[in-house]
This record gives sequence, C-alpha cells and structure tokens, in this order.
Amino acid sequence: MRKIITILLLLMCTIPAFAEEEIYLDKQITPQNIYSKMNSNPYASHSTSFTHEKTFGNFTLGTKSDNSFSPDTYTHSSTFFTKYRKNKFSFDTSYKNQGFASLNKPINGVFSFTPEYKLNNHITLQNVYSTSFLDKNKKNELIFSIKPFKDDRMNFDIGAGQIYSDNTSPIRSQLNFSTKFKF
Repeated sequence: MRKIITILLLLMCTIPAFAEEEIYLDKQITPQNIYSKMNSNPYASHSTSFTHEKTFGNFTLGTKSDNSFSPDTYTHSSTFFTKYRKNKFSFDTSYKNQGFASLNKPINGVFSFTPEYKLNNHITLQNVYSTSFLDKNKKNELIFSIKPFKDDRMNFDIGAGQIYSDNTSPIRSQLNFSTKFKF
C-alpha cells in the first residue's frame, strides 16, 4: 500500500498534467485521500470491533472483540454472550473481560444478565444486572425504552439504577437518559 502511494506521489510530481486528473485504484485511493492519509494525526486513536455469532432456533451464542490502538496505549476486551429470544421475551447474558490487566488482579471481567419484555412494537422494559469482579461493584438498572417507529431510526431510553459495592458502604443511585438516532 505504501509503495503504491509513493509511486503515485512521484508520478504526480514529475508529470504536471497527470497530477490534475483523478486517479482511482481499486476504487479506494484517490489523490484527495492520499493527502489526507499523509497529513493524518500520528497520535490519533484507532478502534476495531469484530463480532461472530451463531443462531440455533431462538438461542444465539457469540463472541465480540474490541481493540483500540494509539501510539502509547493498546486496549483489548473480549465478550462472550448468549441470547434467548421467544415472542416478546428475551434473556441476554454476557461476560466481558478487559485485556492486559495487572498480574495481581487476573479476574477483571464483568458478568451481566438482562431479562427484557416487549410490551408492544414501541415500548420495551429491561432489567440489567451486572457485577464487576475487579472492584466488586454490583449494579441493578431498570430501563424503559421507547421506539417511536417500527425500525431502529430513533430510540429513547430512561433508566434508573443502584450501584452497591462490597468495598464501600453507601449505595449510589443513578438516573440515565439516552437518545439514539440512526441515519
């Protein structure tokens, strides 16, 4: 890839008439995005995510891997998840493990399970329970979700939850609002 970019830049500098035309290679590289790649921030963070799942009737098994790269850090998380969907009821479980933990704390994952009930095509009620093995926090959150349309173009979520820990005595409460738009 770098050889192609170098050759294109040399050709553009030696042949002035050639530099004015648009060049397309594999419909991915144009003179405009060559310059943007050359001038991109070397300290920028880049993320990747891969999901693989297999469905057996109403039951789904899957894994997800998330990576984030920057010059000074690398983070990795792996998630194993299961889903069961039947009519208006679903039950999801997952275990997410953060990579590159310190050696004295090898179990740093978060286990969660979520029962969900669809009242109709527009209103869903979820109860998310999760526990973190590293900081020994437990969280229970009730989420009320509204979809004004039958597809995923817009979604409003209102959640109320409590976080309690084995390490600290006060129970913390939280109220969440989120809006998702899909264009």
